[in-house]
Amino acid sequence: MHAALERLIARMPYSDIGVSLLAQEADVGRPTFYRHFTDVNALLIDRLGDDLAEQRTLARRLAAQGLDARAAVQEITSYAFHRIMERPGFYRALLDGSAGANATTLFRQQMMELTATLPYPTTEARRHNPKLTIAMLSGAVSGFLLAWIEGGMTPAPAEAARLLIALVLPVEQSA
Repeated sequence: MHAALERLIARMPYSDIGVSLLAQEADVGRPTFYRHFTDVNALLIDRLGDDLAEQRTLARRLAAQGLDARAAVQEITSYAFHRIMERPGFYRALLDGSAGANATTLFRQQMMELTATLPYPTTEARRHNPKLTIAMLSGAVSGFLLAWIEGGMTPAPAEAARLLIALVLPVEQSA
């Protein structure tokens, strides 16, 4: 069903994909689809969950290696841009709200887990307001990613990652 959704997203807007069309593309019956997913959004989020799990695994590995915080954030962010480039239709649906509010919640949860795993550079204000910080970061990052997708995915992933990091990480203070 994941592959069927990928094929459909490549051919048409996400909002035009319904369970019947998806089941037909996957060569399964509607009951089979509903045994696994409540709706098309749930299938999309399940597929993206695989990408996010890989990203969390990478974050844990980098944290365990003791990689410099900015270098770790750069690697994780670059990884995310590469994954988005492989599945822009999936991520556009996630980021533009087409996949519903659960996708937004998923993205915010991912940001919480990544910032808890990596030695994320922060400021005093961010330490005292963690929920607002995550909300701000999630909104800023999702807006940036959507604009990047809609802009033809330029600049290249590594450069886009550097630009995003420069915009959302605190500026280092000189002594």
